[in-house]
Amino acid sequence: MCSSDLRKAALEENLIRTICLQAQPMTSEAFAPYGEMIGERGQVELDLDGGRPCLVAQTVEARPLTFDFLGRHARSEQVFSPLGGGASVIAVALPSAENPSLPDPRSMAAFIVDGARAFKLHRGCWHTSAFPLGERATFLVMDREGTLEEDFDLRDLKTSLGVVVEIQL
Repeated sequence: MCSSDLRKAALEENLIRTICLQAQPMTSEAFAPYGEMIGERGQVELDLDGGRPCLVAQTVEARPLTFDFLGRHARSEQVFSPLGGGASVIAVALPSAENPSLPDPRSMAAFIVDGARAFKLHRGCWHTSAFPLGERATFLVMDREGTLEEDFDLRDLKTSLGVVVEIQL
């Protein structure tokens, strides 16, 4: 069951539906529409749209496996390198074919990041921040300098698509 009956009733009154995603292992094949897995000795090209690279540490605290916002970087890619080996989950979506400024709910997927391999998100891939499966997870993130100020779209899924999303393990 994705939600309690009480929550479902409240969401239905507001015409908001719940999408349930089953978290799956992050494999190169399954993750390919959204990005690339980086092997132990692999390398990956990073498109920063002519910008300067920036490396930041991002720590996220444990929280419920639900979300109603997705973000994306329309002009650049990002690489996430987990530190400390902790597992987490990331949710992703492709841009909608009908309206590329919105995520396509039919393409949403949730992946278990095992903490051992880095991954790259394709340009324009909608995503959440990681959901740690322990107390917290830390990543080194390589992206474009200033990307949060000049290349970041954030969408409220409740107001733009009428949905909230729950991830099941």
